[in-house]
Amino acid sequence: MNLTLSRLALQALVGQRRGLVLLALPLLLVALAAVVRMLTGDPVGGQTILIEIGLGIVVPIVALLAANGVLGPEIDDGSVVYLLSTPVSRYVVAVSKWATAAGVSVLLSAGGLAAAALAGGLGADWVLGSAAAGAIGAVLYTALFTAFSAATRHGMIAGLVYVLILEGALASLLTGLRYVSVQAITQRLAEALSELDLGVAMGLGYAVVAALFVLVAGVGGAGWRLQRFQLRGDE
Repeated sequence: MNLTLSRLALQALVGQRRGLVLLALPLLLVALAAVVRMLTGDPVGGQTILIEIGLGIVVPIVALLAANGVLGPEIDDGSVVYLLSTPVSRYVVAVSKWATAAGVSVLLSAGGLAAAALAGGLGADWVLGSAAAGAIGAVLYTALFTAFSAATRHGMIAGLVYVLILEGALASLLTGLRYVSVQAITQRLAEALSELDLGVAMGLGYAVVAALFVLVAGVGGAGWRLQRFQLRGDE
């Protein structure tokens, strides 16, 4: 990991409007939980607010924006060729970019979901479980979306298709898709780290192996793609 690359990537994230959007998403989730609690007078439904909306929408969108923000613009405008011309391993570049995106995403996702659980009047088990789910989901989603961003200029679209189509629309029709769903894997791991029962029909061993695969394949795939990137620009 290269600290200089990470610092520059962080500046690219927080120094643009993208940073405001990243911050707005978890704040909106907290506000939603608080409003629902005020209107009903009862604790919010954790499954609906924190899992379906928080983990299903907020966490992947935050991760998608962060992952594309640290690498996508450089590929789009061609400036990545200057970065890749330096004597830095392209796998180190990929790890540095991913680590920055993951760090920002974990902070916002885990903090946002935990704050939403508190604002919604839920107990300590939901606070812990939500924070764990937000952190795990952020790490895995950023690895996947970093690979998408390195593989194509349309990384944002590819990420949205994965989240909205594969994990959203099709998952409700084809239950077997849970085995390739980052959300389902994240929920199973969050169950293991808390006392929540999120109803995920998946073995813990498989969830651990699948999570490691997504992490290694995502970051490694991004490094491999950057290694094959031609300095004359192949995009």
